[in-house]
Amino acid sequence: MSRADADTADQAVRRSSYIPGLDGIRAIAFLLVFWAHALPDVSYYIPATLGVTIFFFLSGYLITTLLRRELEGTGTIVLRDFYLRRVLRIFLPLYVVYALAAAYAHFVQHDSMGNLSGFFSMLFYYYNYAMALGVKAWVPLGMNVIWSLSVEEHFYILFPLLYLALVRSRLAKATQTRLLIGFCLLELAWRFFLVTTHHNQHLWTYYATDARLDSILWGSVLALTHNPVFSRSNGGTDRSILPIRHTTLAFAGCVLLLLATLVPRSFLYRESLRYTVQALALYGIFSFVIPNIQHPSVAWLEWKPLRYLGWISYVLYLSHDFILNVLTRIWPHRFALTGSLSFALAIAFATLLRYTLELPLQRLRGRLRHTPAEPRLPQQPSQIL
Repeated sequence: MSRADADTADQAVRRSSYIPGLDGIRAIAFLLVFWAHALPDVSYYIPATLGVTIFFFLSGYLITTLLRRELEGTGTIVLRDFYLRRVLRIFLPLYVVYALAAAYAHFVQHDSMGNLSGFFSMLFYYYNYAMALGVKAWVPLGMNVIWSLSVEEHFYILFPLLYLALVRSRLAKATQTRLLIGFCLLELAWRFFLVTTHHNQHLWTYYATDARLDSILWGSVLALTHNPVFSRSNGGTDRSILPIRHTTLAFAGCVLLLLATLVPRSFLYRESLRYTVQALALYGIFSFVIPNIQHPSVAWLEWKPLRYLGWISYVLYLSHDFILNVLTRIWPHRFALTGSLSFALAIAFATLLRYTLELPLQRLRGRLRHTPAEPRLPQQPSQIL
């Protein structure tokens, strides 16, 4: 790629809704979750929570980048349309998968559901707190994954209001950033307090929004402060957090740091500091990947099969555990068979829903965007929304 071509690509990245490398990261996050669920022995060494944390950080970064683009492009943020876009993006695929799982529970398992507490906790996105409190809120087989959607939905509701308030406060961007970092550190302190004073609070530190929101907010900090999409090479003002002369070495260090977070088994560390260290490692990884997608160390993230998994990752995440549980009941203890077959069926189902439901909704969401129409990079399937 010539320097002129690279400059053109950089400008297109800033103007378009596609950000290179992130579909591949989405795919990796899903694969971590899937194989931890499919192979129980693997989950001890590579827990599904790492994939969830990557999804959280990614959501914070993408949503904040979207809000920032809208603000810089139009001078305001239309909250009504933002929330409508979120509804169109999240609700219908979730309800379709939930309905299928509930139908299986009713007609095959003959499960009467007991009560509607689980349904309402899903419908109104407080299932994570039901889990944190140990409340027996019934959900269909394989639908426990919706706890993380509850955390993200709370972020979608609250953060745009906070961001708009910060913008209207006319505080310097550095001050806004310090406030967000302060909130992240406050959550770390809260987890530490829970673990050291209430030793049985591991469910709360894992599931509750007030204990996990910082994993998303660190992505927001990156989007507001050191965002590669708004870097100086793209005509913006943001500087990279990584050192200029040793960028690749710093990236390698961040990858090693992320992997190292899986080693300590201390309960105190795992339920408090782990999520913060992982977020800081992801901060550096994202800072390198997005502007350096042509670099040999990360170019594989644009491999088409990997990008495709990232493209359909939302429905994959929603449906994989349901499919896996159904097949495991048919072939118990045959993990290789049920894992491989579940993976294939989840891809087929997610592809079906992508083309019949998600893409039509995506076109509808496009009408609710308020950023100026700009050229997009060619042949890129994934968008921020």
